[in-house]
Amino acid sequence: MLALLGLGTAAAATPLLAGCSSDGSAASAVTGEPTGEPRRGGTVRLAFAGAGAAESLDPTAGTSPCDLARYAVVFDPLFFFADGEAKPALATAAEVDGKAERCTLTLRRGVTWHDGTPLTAADVVHTLKYRASPDRVAPSELSAYFDLAAAEAHGDHTVVLPAVQPVGDPATLFAGAGLYVVKKGTSDFSTDTAVGTGPYRVRAFKAGVETRLERNDAYWDGKGYARKLVLLSVDEAQARVNAVKDGQADYASDISFSTAKAGPPGAGLQIRDAGKAARTTYGFVLNVTRDLPSDPRVRQAIKLGIDREALVEAVFLGYGQPANDLFGAGAKYYLDKVPVPERDVSKAKRLLKEAGAAGKPFVVRTAEYETGLDSAAELFVEQLKDLGLDASLVKVDTTKGYDPAGLKACDAISFPLGPVSLALTYTRSAAYKTLAFPDKELTDAVATAISTTSEADRADAWATAQRVMADRGNWVAWGRGDVLSLTKEKLTGVENRDSPKYPWLGKVGFTA
Repeated sequence: MLALLGLGTAAAATPLLAGCSSDGSAASAVTGEPTGEPRRGGTVRLAFAGAGAAESLDPTAGTSPCDLARYAVVFDPLFFFADGEAKPALATAAEVDGKAERCTLTLRRGVTWHDGTPLTAADVVHTLKYRASPDRVAPSELSAYFDLAAAEAHGDHTVVLPAVQPVGDPATLFAGAGLYVVKKGTSDFSTDTAVGTGPYRVRAFKAGVETRLERNDAYWDGKGYARKLVLLSVDEAQARVNAVKDGQADYASDISFSTAKAGPPGAGLQIRDAGKAARTTYGFVLNVTRDLPSDPRVRQAIKLGIDREALVEAVFLGYGQPANDLFGAGAKYYLDKVPVPERDVSKAKRLLKEAGAAGKPFVVRTAEYETGLDSAAELFVEQLKDLGLDASLVKVDTTKGYDPAGLKACDAISFPLGPVSLALTYTRSAAYKTLAFPDKELTDAVATAISTTSEADRADAWATAQRVMADRGNWVAWGRGDVLSLTKEKLTGVENRDSPKYPWLGKVGFTA
C-alpha cells in the first residue's frame, strides 16, 4: 500500500539546483540528469532497500523497492504511470462499452518474450486469472472492479474483461494495480522460469543480496544502454550511501534527509531529488470510528492548530514544503489550488473546548514507513498537547503498523503517500474502516469519478471529492518531502514511473 508512488521524469532536463538556501540550511540537490545519450555497454550497479530472504522473482509476491525495481525491468505492465497519469505499455488501449460494464484491451503487436516467443492475449488472460486466484499472497485489487477469472482472449491481440461495477477509466486502474504480465503456464518463478517481456532478463538471483540482469536486445521499446544491471539489496539507508561512496554501487535509492544535508560524500557524486511532483506527502489519518475524531470540530481544530512549518523544518531539513491536507499531489485531477490552512491556535482551542475534547485522551499511532514519520509523530503529539488534548504516542514496527486491532485502538495513524492516481488514493484508504471517511458526498463523488466515461464529469467529481476532504475530511496531510538519491554524476536514464523509490531502469547508463 505505502510503496505506491508515481510520476514521470524529465531524463534529459537541464540540471537545476533545488532544496537549498543561501544560509546553507540544506545542501544542493540536483533535479534532472545529465543531457546527452548514454554510451552503450558496461554494467550499472544500483542499491535499493530490500526484504532479505523474503525477496522473490514472482511479480505478484514481493513488495520491497528492490523487488519492485527488478520486476519493472524483467516484466512489463499493461499500463504504467508517468506525469501523474496512465501510459500504454503492453496494452495500447483499454476501452469500455456504453454502460462501462465491459473492458476491451488491445495489445501491442510485435512484443516477444525473453525466450523469443510472441506475446499473445492468452498470456494476458493467464496473468489476470493468476492474479485473481485466492492462492496468491496478495490477490489483485483489480478484482474489486473486474471479473478477472472471466477474462477471454479474442484472437491474439484482444482481451475482453467484464466489469463487476461500472469503470470509465480502466487504464488508470490497471496502471495503479502493479499488474505485470507473465507468460501463459507460468506458476513458478526461478532464475530459469522468470521469463518476461522487459528490457532485461534474469541471469542470477540471490534473495536479500543481489540480482544480475542482462540486456534484452529485442525489447519492443528499443534496447537499453547498459549491457548488464546489478541490483543490490541493501536495507539500511546509510549502507546504501556507503556502497556508492566506496565504489561498490553507482546509485543509492531513497537516502535520508540528514545524509543529503551533509552533501555528496565524495568527488563525482551528486545528491538528486526526483522533483516536486514526486514528493511524498506525509500526514495523519484520523479514525472517525472513535469519539473525538468523529466530531468535525475536533478535526477542524487539529487542521487549524498544528504547526506545519515546524513539522516540515524538523523532518525534511529543507527538502520539502507544507501540505494542504490532501494526498495525491502530482496526480492527474489533483486540486492544487486548495490552500494550506492558515494556522489559528486560538480558534483550534475554542473548537476543542466546544466539542468537550479538552483534556481528553487522544492516541497517535506511528510506524517508520518513511524516514521521519516517527519523529513527526512525536512533534505532532506535543502540538496536540499544546492545543489541550491529552495526547500520547504508540510506536510500532512496520510489520504491525496496519494491524487491525492497533488501528481500532488509536485516534490518528501516521500515513505517507506519493503521487499515485486519485482513484488509488481514495479507494485504498476507504477499504480500511478505521481509515475511511464515511461521507455521502465523498462516496458519491468517488463513485462517479470511477464510473463515468466523461473526462469533464470525472474532473468535476474528483474536484468535489477533494473539497470534501479538505473542508471536513479525516486527513491531516501536513507536508511533502523530496525523494532523494545519491548517484554518480554521469549516471542517467533513471526514470521515475511508478515511484522514485523504485524507478524504471530500462534505459539507464552513463554519459560519455
